[in-house]
Amino acid sequence: MKALFEKILVEEQSSLLVRRFQLPYFDAPWHYHPEYELTYIVKGFGHRFVGDHTEPFGAGDLVLLGPNLPHFWRSDEEFYTPESTHQVESIVVQFSDELGKIGLVNLPEANAVRQLLERSRHGISFSSNVRQSMALQMEQLTERSGLSQLLNLVAILDHLATDADACLLASDGYQLSAGAADTERMQRVLEFIMTNFRTDIRVEQIAMIAGMTPAAFCRYFKQRTRKTFVEYVNELRIGYARKLLNSASLSISQIGLECGYNNSSHFHRQFKLHTGMTPLRYQSALNQFNF
Repeated sequence: MKALFEKILVEEQSSLLVRRFQLPYFDAPWHYHPEYELTYIVKGFGHRFVGDHTEPFGAGDLVLLGPNLPHFWRSDEEFYTPESTHQVESIVVQFSDELGKIGLVNLPEANAVRQLLERSRHGISFSSNVRQSMALQMEQLTERSGLSQLLNLVAILDHLATDADACLLASDGYQLSAGAADTERMQRVLEFIMTNFRTDIRVEQIAMIAGMTPAAFCRYFKQRTRKTFVEYVNELRIGYARKLLNSASLSISQIGLECGYNNSSHFHRQFKLHTGMTPLRYQSALNQFNF
């Protein structure tokens, strides 16, 4: 799918760009760039889109993206309300593909880092233990400059390369099609779904948003997300239900309604399909854990 091209302005005497963002919500569009990107979420939560992969993210999320891989982070809907007091914060490191070809990373001792960079072309999400161990180093990266900052980044990448539980994100078959004029359409579709998944979205309605027939939209959506439209919406709803079961003082039937399920039986079926347990059992397990 075609995404917006972003020009990264790295200073002439630098190999990387390190920035800290503090905002009411994540607002970058669906985009790509020829640089690698390492993103650490200090504060905030929502859904992360990388290529044809989507999953929730929260504070501590750490992802390495290879060159020209479309992506964006979207805060949950509550961040966009006028009365919201939420804030998001992230540390974003972007560095040229040249780092993977020359200099320190080309030495024999950096073989693991070179392999990590190659794998990052699919996007890599790192495990909880590794994310926690990297938090301080990511913070320190924003306070350094010059060679010290570059060596700090190489040390971070070297540690990330040891994460046996890291997960690839985009599928093997996913490719950026630079010639496809698809950006605005996919952005409209994703934004509409994220805003309205708690309501009854008809395929005809979302197809109209995309400017396509329902049959064409269903093919289009599955090709780009590896899920049917209905599967995708159900995943968002169940993810939201899990969040409410953990934090809201609502009955299970009220939570089902809040997530867009007007039929309680359908809510229970979908919840068990995605989690392996009923909402009541899930809530009981949470209460035991929190206790």
